[in-house]
Amino acid sequence: MSDVNALVNNVAVSSRVRLARNINGYTFPVKAGAERLSEIIKPVYNELSKIGNFKLYLMKDKNSVEAHALKEEHLISADLIQNTGSGAAIISDDKTISVMVNEEDHIREQCLLKGFNLMAAYNNIDRVDDILSKKLSFAFDKELGYLTSCPTNLGTGMRASVMLFLPAITMNNSINAIINAVGKMGMTIRGVYGEGSNAEGYMYQVSNQVSLGQSEFDIIRNVEGTVLKICEAEQNARKQMLENDPYGVKDMVYRAYGILTNCIKINSAEFMKLIAYIKLGAALGLLKINDEHVLNELINKMQPANITLAAGRNLSASERDIYRADCCAKLLNELVDKKSIKR
Repeated sequence: MSDVNALVNNVAVSSRVRLARNINGYTFPVKAGAERLSEIIKPVYNELSKIGNFKLYLMKDKNSVEAHALKEEHLISADLIQNTGSGAAIISDDKTISVMVNEEDHIREQCLLKGFNLMAAYNNIDRVDDILSKKLSFAFDKELGYLTSCPTNLGTGMRASVMLFLPAITMNNSINAIINAVGKMGMTIRGVYGEGSNAEGYMYQVSNQVSLGQSEFDIIRNVEGTVLKICEAEQNARKQMLENDPYGVKDMVYRAYGILTNCIKINSAEFMKLIAYIKLGAALGLLKINDEHVLNELINKMQPANITLAAGRNLSASERDIYRADCCAKLLNELVDKKSIKR
């Protein structure tokens, strides 16, 4: 186990297991009316409230900033934001469990945990699924499994994914070869916010591509195996990078730290690039970070919608850049042990 921990350390950021479910007697959300689908929200929320502290977010009641802040935290999707008629999210207080109602499917349950914890994430969301299945009649076929809006989710209806930080294999241009190899294994690699998004800050999601014909444990085992191989490639690439150009790597990391702790304005794209160098520097031992998870959370907090919410008022793009620079400098000064910076 210690060998696995060493392999995934500073590479695996978070683990997510998502289950897609639909309810008998209701048309898929893409074709059903909002009034009919809204009936689903209350029973889902009532059942979840029995097992913990959950908050209900109705998309029709959320402004764009509030909705996009949830997306930036990986709690809801862009598709759900668009459903201002019957879309809803039911989220636990600790934000590890999020259940989207009337997104692409009637129900999408997810558990999101820090680090490399796919099995724990599955166990948590499986308990939620058991609770909901006792109250709701899920659409299920003996041959096809759970019936879903997208054919790739048929079967278990499960997507298991791990968010990976892969700067070294991106910088050495081997990421495309890895993406192609993973595709041949029935896996897919997507950007930080899933399908169609970019790998901002060198962040990639690795997940299973299909769920039909595989058990939940097969999927988890296959994703875990793929993730470990990618982590090994990333760790080797980091080691090679430092061996080949130690001063260049150190300069890149310390320049990023200098800019992020001293700049007056910084936009989102530049922030993501530079914070990735800080994360890489910490992974290579060039910087000592007091809490790696807080550094990862900082990435979400510095996104446009979350900055606007934190400020408590609407901000122009320039005002967001000023606010981001100020907050980032303060947090990094608390997180980074300055004694670890050695020229």
